[in-house]
Amino acid sequence: MSAADSSSSTSSVSDGQPETWDDWTEEPLAAKSLFDDSTHPSPQAALQHDKQTHGVDLLLLASTLDFFERIRLINWIRSTKPDPKTLVRLDRSSAFLEDDAFLKPVVEDDALLQLDFDALSLSEPSPSSSSAPAASSSHPTASESDIIQALRAQLADSNQALDQLKNIIKDRLGETMGLSSAKEMQEEVVVKKDTKGKGVEGEERDDDSHYFESYAYNEIHEIMLKDKIRTNAYRDFILSNPAIFKDAVVLDVGCGSGILSMFAAQSGAKKVYAVDASAVAFKAERNIKANGLSDIITVVKGKVENIELPEKVDVIVSEWMGYFLLYECMLDSVLHARERFMKPTGLMVPSQTSIILTLFSGASLINDRIAFWEDVYGYKMAAMKEEIYDDALIDVVNGGDIVSDEYSLSDIVTQTVTVPELSFTTPFTLTATTSTTVNAFLGHFDTFFTTDGRLASAALGPKDLKETEIFFTTGAKGTPTHWKQTVFLLREPFEVAEGTTVSGSFTCSKNPENSRELVVEMTWSIQAKGAEKDGEVKAQVWKVR
Repeated sequence: MSAADSSSSTSSVSDGQPETWDDWTEEPLAAKSLFDDSTHPSPQAALQHDKQTHGVDLLLLASTLDFFERIRLINWIRSTKPDPKTLVRLDRSSAFLEDDAFLKPVVEDDALLQLDFDALSLSEPSPSSSSAPAASSSHPTASESDIIQALRAQLADSNQALDQLKNIIKDRLGETMGLSSAKEMQEEVVVKKDTKGKGVEGEERDDDSHYFESYAYNEIHEIMLKDKIRTNAYRDFILSNPAIFKDAVVLDVGCGSGILSMFAAQSGAKKVYAVDASAVAFKAERNIKANGLSDIITVVKGKVENIELPEKVDVIVSEWMGYFLLYECMLDSVLHARERFMKPTGLMVPSQTSIILTLFSGASLINDRIAFWEDVYGYKMAAMKEEIYDDALIDVVNGGDIVSDEYSLSDIVTQTVTVPELSFTTPFTLTATTSTTVNAFLGHFDTFFTTDGRLASAALGPKDLKETEIFFTTGAKGTPTHWKQTVFLLREPFEVAEGTTVSGSFTCSKNPENSRELVVEMTWSIQAKGAEKDGEVKAQVWKVR
C-alpha cells in the first residue's frame, strides 16, 4: 500500500474512533432549473433560482401533493414547459397529476425528484460549492410555522401507518408472539353494550376513533372533491351569496381538505374557523397557507364538542351528509355546534335535507348481486348471499327501475331540528306506476341551500327556489354522486300492478352496537287498486353501515 493510500485509509478515523453512519454526509446533487437551462449546485438552490427568477415557488405549489403527484408535476413541467405565470396556483384536479406517463424522468438523475419535500428542504447547501455570493440565500427559506405544520402532518401520517402496521402484526402473528389480535384487543374493551353506549361493565364505548381515522387519508377527500354535484352546490351557493358571507364569521364543521372554508373566504368572510377531528386538519392548514388565506382561516383540530371559539358565528357550513343521509351521524355534531357557537340570527348551510323512499324493481341488480351466487363457474355458492338481505346496499342504480311515486320520509330543517328528531318513525304510502316485481325499497336524499334557512315543503324543487338558492338530488334519476343510492333488498319480493298502493311504517335509529351506523325497520302491506282491504303485513330490518 502506498503512502497516499495509507493516508486515505486513515482519514476517516478521528481520535482513534472509526467512522460511523452518523458521520456520513452526502454531497448535494447538482440540479437543473425547471424553466431555463441553468444548473445549480443543489436542488434547493435550483428551486430558489426558479422562485426568484420565474416567480414559481415549487415548495408551496407542491405542498398539498403526495409523493407521486410531485414527481408527475416536476416531469410535466420539464416536458411541457408551461409559462411560469400559469403556475402561481395549481389546479388540484389537473389530469397530469394522475397520468403515470409523467412518472418517467425527463432529466436523467434529476435531483429535484430526489428532494425530500416534506422536510421543506431545510438542509443548507455548502456555501463553498455555491456559485452565488456567500451573502445571498441559496435555498428556499421556511418559517417556523411552515416547519411545524409539515412535521405535524408527517407525524400524524406516520402514527396512522404505525397503528395499521401494529394491527396487521397482531392479527397475523399475535398468537406466535404472544400478542392479542386487534379484534381480541377490541373485544377486551368493547363488551356487550346497552342503548346508552355503555358496556355492561360500565366501560365507555369508542365509536369515533375509526370514523375519524378514515378521514385522515387523501382518498376519501379526493372522492368528495371530484363529486362535482356536491362541491359545485356548496361553491355556487357560497359564492353567489356575498351578502350573507361578506364580513361574516363562519364555522366549517368537519372541514376536511378546507375547500368550503376557502369558498367562504373567497365570498368575503372576515373570519373562518375550520374544525376537523381527524389528522387531515394538518393538511387543511397547509392547503390554506398555500392559497394565502391563513389570515382569514384558522384551522382547529379537535371534536367540535370539545373545542372553544373566541366568538359566536354568523354562518355554519358543513358537508355532514352520509349514505342514506344520516349514516355516520355527523349531523349530531353540527347541531351541537349550532347550539354552542351560532348567533340566534345565524344561518345553517345547507338549510334542509329530505329522505326519499320509492319502490324499486331492480331486475339487473338482483341478477348481479344475488342470482350470481347460484352458478359461479359451475359451482353453487348460495351461502355467500345468506347475509345480503341484512345490510342495505350502497350502489348507483338504474333510475328506470323506479316503479312508484316518491315519498318524503323526513324533512330535516337544520336551522331547528334536534338530535332526538334524527331517530324517527313515520308512516308512508307509495303508489306503483307500472306492473312489475318489486325487489327492493330504494332510498336517497335531496339537499336544499336557502338564504332564509328553511323551506315550506320538501316537495319544492329547483323551479321554486330563488336565483341565489341551490338544490341537488342523490336520486337515481339525477347525476350520480358519491353518496349513490341505498337499496333495501326484500327477502320476499312482491308483485304490483299500476295503481297498487304499498303502505306501512318506516323507522330509522342509531345502531345500539355502533352509534355511527343506522338500523332501518319497515313494515308494509299491499293493497291492489280498488281493493277494500290491505294484504298481509310484512316486516324486515336492515343495517346501514
